[in-house]
Amino acid sequence: MAGPMPGSAPRAASLPSTLGTPVEAGAPSGDSLPAGEAPGEPGDPPDRGAESPKPSERRRAARNLAAEGTGAAWRRLFLLLGDTESEVADEAQLLLQRLADPLLVQELAGKSGLASREAGVRRRAAEALGRVAAAVPVAPLLAALDDREREVSHLAAWSIERLAHGRRLLGDLDQAAGALELGARTQRDGLARASMVMACGALMLKAESMGERRREEFPNLLRRAREDRDLRVRCAALLASRALPVPSALLSAGALALDEEPVVRLARIELLEELACRESAAALIESLAAETFPRARTAIVRALQRMSGLKHREDPRPWRDWLGTLPPGWRPTLLADGGAAGRDRADSDGGGEARTQAKTNFVGLPLTSRRVCFAIDFSGSMWTPMPDGRLPKELVDARLRSTLESLPPDTRFNILPFTNEVLPWRPKVVPATAGHVRAAIADFENCKARGRGNFFDAALFALDDLEVDTLVTLSDGVPTGGFHSDLDLIVPLLVARNRFRRVAFDTVLVDAPQAFARRWQVLSDATGGRLVGVERAE
Repeated sequence: MAGPMPGSAPRAASLPSTLGTPVEAGAPSGDSLPAGEAPGEPGDPPDRGAESPKPSERRRAARNLAAEGTGAAWRRLFLLLGDTESEVADEAQLLLQRLADPLLVQELAGKSGLASREAGVRRRAAEALGRVAAAVPVAPLLAALDDREREVSHLAAWSIERLAHGRRLLGDLDQAAGALELGARTQRDGLARASMVMACGALMLKAESMGERRREEFPNLLRRAREDRDLRVRCAALLASRALPVPSALLSAGALALDEEPVVRLARIELLEELACRESAAALIESLAAETFPRARTAIVRALQRMSGLKHREDPRPWRDWLGTLPPGWRPTLLADGGAAGRDRADSDGGGEARTQAKTNFVGLPLTSRRVCFAIDFSGSMWTPMPDGRLPKELVDARLRSTLESLPPDTRFNILPFTNEVLPWRPKVVPATAGHVRAAIADFENCKARGRGNFFDAALFALDDLEVDTLVTLSDGVPTGGFHSDLDLIVPLLVARNRFRRVAFDTVLVDAPQAFARRWQVLSDATGGRLVGVERAE
């Protein structure tokens, strides 16, 4: 066995929004405290409990500090970004969206956050600066693009993108675009390059003061990005093409019509729908005739249905007949199903009829993907005996065995058990040969790992395998470990990152609380995945 499933392993290395409507990290779920926590007594100092050994009390202190809203309270909250418990640090990070004092924002962009010596604090500040309720200087974010932690670089670029859309960036934006273009050419990491392409596109779309020379250089940046070996950068090139005039954006889409990676073709479909003109409809129809990837065919049909209001399916002939009735310069008056949000809902079946015909399933979830990763939560609920004395792990063993043994031979797969650590069976997906299937089953059944449930890092591991197009997760739905454990942060972070990957997040939730299940549903809807709820006895 190449992977470390039975024992311990090093922890894995550490968001579909549109360019015009970036996904924002959600607010904390209401202002109520978690169950069992009481608010502070009247007259209590806001930082009471901030140094308590109990994470629940430190989390409550974070809420009190944000409610106090003084400079001293915010500075105390900044310190909680470095808390060793993710539930506390996540709470502090989410609360920063209330920060509106420009001077305190500068402190967060300095040594209290983005320039901290602690990589984890820099990472949290890089994301949170994209959500604060004040304008943000662009210079510190540009400096963070060269951070030795690639997560900081990616998140700093994402914050520039979001702030540009909100017109809340301060500083020389022409110079900022130049720095982003340089980074998109020179950064070694594909995720960082893709994020910088998107940030540059947001500046071109929203910054009226952008210099003419910079605007002339932008199409060259996109051309280089379309030719990048990393599929994430090619996806970003398509999404950022919305900043181009429609004829140029159509040419950009045409250049990647035959890209070998299905996920790039999915990004192209999204761009063509966003362009919403007769020419983009024609391109979608021609792609439908040649497309072989089931999810892409479904996405094309959904896009055409929204643009036309018609209900034709995958036969391109009626779509060509409809196209022949459209006058030059036609634009849809209103996208059916509510535009991009409707796209997420409509595609949440993850492939329409193709999935219902699947011969393989996992705990009732049909599987059609040929490049799939199974993430299995090994936290405490896996080892809590059921009334009949059996362990849930025994049931999962049997279900996974049945699933793997029925995989078509052209499938590539991997298994990711996770506790607080991610314990991959293999570094990347491997062919579903009889030998690999037997080895995977044996190693999984021998795996006795226990601990907290670090779903976030497991998802990042799967996204970093550029062959994976579907992540199937089995979990109790309550993340408790890893760098992030709050779904109000996890969901938007993964959705933003997944823009460049187009992985469908299919999820089986076992006895999950409804409040958590709703957040998982958002993740499934936004990625074209599906959610199934089951009870442990199943």
